[in-house]
Amino acid sequence: MKEIKLDAKDKKILYELDMDARQPFAQIAKKVGLSKEVVNYRIKELEKKGIIQGYYAILDITKMGYTFWRVYLRYHNINPDKEKEIMEYLHQNPAIGWVTVGDGKWDLSIIVWAKDLLSFEEIYDDIIFKYGKYFGEKYVGAAFRIYHFKHNFLYGTKDHSYVLLGEHKKVKLDETDFKILSLLAKNARISALEIGKKLNCTGNAVKNRIKRLVKEKVIIGFRAKLNLSLLGYDHYKVLLHLENLSKTKLNQLITFLSYNQNVIYISKSFGDAELEFETMFKTKADLYKLMKELREKFPDLIRDYQTVLFYEEPLINYFPIKI
Repeated sequence: MKEIKLDAKDKKILYELDMDARQPFAQIAKKVGLSKEVVNYRIKELEKKGIIQGYYAILDITKMGYTFWRVYLRYHNINPDKEKEIMEYLHQNPAIGWVTVGDGKWDLSIIVWAKDLLSFEEIYDDIIFKYGKYFGEKYVGAAFRIYHFKHNFLYGTKDHSYVLLGEHKKVKLDETDFKILSLLAKNARISALEIGKKLNCTGNAVKNRIKRLVKEKVIIGFRAKLNLSLLGYDHYKVLLHLENLSKTKLNQLITFLSYNQNVIYISKSFGDAELEFETMFKTKADLYKLMKELREKFPDLIRDYQTVLFYEEPLINYFPIKI
């Protein structure tokens, strides 16, 4: 497949949509120095080419009383039809928040939203009881915090700000809040007026609720879902196995990674891998250079690591409740 090239204006538009995809096109137009009509046209072209695959709200599900679990699976004796069936099952399960298909140690990576350990056990058992014979190795771990970064490598920016999922401070929400969150999780650009029509309330009432949900950090961002493989980038997850760990050393490692423009997520985890991060590069040699630098800078901290190349990211859904 021929690599798509973006010009400077397209990159500026994507930068604006990266963490604030809900902002009006007129506002983006002022920031990037184009007319509203041109911005609208360019965004439609990015969508048509498949670079923008949709828009979603990042919700801090811990504010709703949920925890998040990672399940890594390696296929065993599976055929394409059964793999398709498993993917359909995962799509239909509201407790599944994220699915990636990869190559390396793990073929399938899943994030599960669960109220507590018992709830997770029921969700996990259901997956294994249904499809366990198609999985060889399995690994389960919990994530405490996930740092979300902009795609600085794409824009040539050095914006090291982030949004953090995992404050674990529950917020009181009512049924209308949940319905709004459910809609924004699937389409971050849905208008307040359209939401109001669905919920039988005014657009202004919806706007005020969204403002409150943002202020209380239930909503921590509105993102564009980007398919950067079309631009020649590969998406990697790295699972770090650490030793001689201390709070200071861990913070130093997180800070180091957060200043790397190719890092897009960092997860503080519980399990065999104490820290995970995701990064995007055009060549595997670039990933090797980063890992070499990491091991040289933190020689007594990084015991080992695993890498997974993600081919697809078929599901992102930060809303864990079936309405």
